[in-house]
Amino acid sequence: MGNCSPSPRRGRPDPTTSPSPRRTGSSGGNGATTVSPYALARSPSVSVSVDPDGDAAAEDDKGGVVRVYGSDGCPVAWRLRVALLYKAAAPLHFTPSEAAPLGRPVLRLSAADPELCGTADELLRHVDARFEGKPSVAPPPQRPATRASLAAAAAEEVAEMVRLQHRSAERHLEGVAAMLAEMVRKGGKKAGGKGRTVPVEGAEVRRLGKWYGDAMEVMLEHARMEERVLFPDIQRASFPGVCDKVQEQHGKHLPMMNGIKEDIKTLLTLELGSPLFHEVLVNLAVRLKALQDHTKEHFKEEEKDMLPRLESVRRMQREEGSVADKSNSGWASEAMDTMEMTHSKLFPFFMTGLMPQEAMQYLDLVCRCTKNTRHLVSMLRSLAERLEDANPSIIHNNPTRLYEHLLVKSP
Repeated sequence: MGNCSPSPRRGRPDPTTSPSPRRTGSSGGNGATTVSPYALARSPSVSVSVDPDGDAAAEDDKGGVVRVYGSDGCPVAWRLRVALLYKAAAPLHFTPSEAAPLGRPVLRLSAADPELCGTADELLRHVDARFEGKPSVAPPPQRPATRASLAAAAAEEVAEMVRLQHRSAERHLEGVAAMLAEMVRKGGKKAGGKGRTVPVEGAEVRRLGKWYGDAMEVMLEHARMEERVLFPDIQRASFPGVCDKVQEQHGKHLPMMNGIKEDIKTLLTLELGSPLFHEVLVNLAVRLKALQDHTKEHFKEEEKDMLPRLESVRRMQREEGSVADKSNSGWASEAMDTMEMTHSKLFPFFMTGLMPQEAMQYLDLVCRCTKNTRHLVSMLRSLAERLEDANPSIIHNNPTRLYEHLLVKSP
C-alpha cells in the first residue's frame, strides 16, 4: 500500500520478545498541548492517548500512550491513524509530535513497549492485539493462492465491494428518511395551541437536499460501475437474464430519484411552514419511502442472483487470457476507478454509511486496489478529518449520525 521507504535506524522488534526501551526525556509532558477530547492534530505524526477520565497527564504517566510517527505523504501512517480512530472505545487525547521520522512509519503502543516498524498489516495486528474487541482493524491473513482460488478471490473481492456499497447507500437513505420524518412531525405541530405550525427552517431543507444529493450521486455511480464493469462480462458468461432484470430496475429507480430531487428543490421555493409546504413535505416522505423499499429489494436480488455468478465470470476471463493470474485485485480496482466521486470528494460521506467493521473491510479494499499513493493519502486524510472530532460512541453505534452532525456544523 503505497511507498514508505524504510528507516535505516529502526528495526522490527517483536513485542513478545523485545525488551522495553529505555525512556529518555519527557513523554508528552513538557510542550504537550491538550485540546478538545475529540480533537485530532492535522498531521498523522501524532501521539494518541486513551483518556476516558479526561486526565491526559495522569494517563501519560501510566504509559497509556499510543504514538504514531510517519511522514505526511505516507498512506500507512494515515491508515494507522484512521484505524485508531475507529478502534477507540473511549475519548482520545492527541498530542502533536515534532520528531516524526520521514521513513517508514513507527508505532509505539505504550511507553513500556518497543517502537515497532513494519508493514501496514503487521502494525495493525499489533493494534488489534493491544486493543481487543471490535472492530478488528487488521485484514485476515491471506491463504496461499492457486489458479482456481485466484478466480474465487477476485470474485469475492468485487462481491464484497458491491455488498458494502449497498449497505452504505441503504443507511444513508435511512438517515435522509429519519431527517425528513422529523421535519414532517415538526411542521405538523401547533405552536402554543393557536393553530399555527412550527416552521421548518430553510437550513434544514438545505441540509436535507445536501444529504440526499450525496446519496444519489453514490448510488448513480454504483449503478454505472455495474453497467460498465460487471454486466458486459456477466452477459458474455451466458447469464443475460440477470443483467436484463437489474438494468430494468436501474431504469425504474432513476425517475424516482430525480423526482425526489426536484421535490426538494420545490421546497426551497415555497413559504416555510405554509400548508402547501407541509403537503409537499408529506408527499416527499411517501416518495422517499417507496425509493427505500425498491432499493432494498433491488440490492437483495443483486446479492442473491448476480454476485454468486462472479466467480464463473472471472474464470471465463482467465480462460480467454484477458487477465493475468497475479491480477486478482485488478477487477475491483477497475470497478473502483469508475466511481471517481465516491472515492474522492464523497469518500468520507460514503464511509459514514458503514459500521466500524464494515468500514475496516472497505478500507482494506481501498488500500489494496488504489495504486496512486497520492490519491490514497488524500482519501485517508479526508476520512480522518471527518472522524477527528467525533464522539467514538457515534462512530461505533450509528455512523450516519456523524454525517448529520457534520451537516449541522456546515454553513
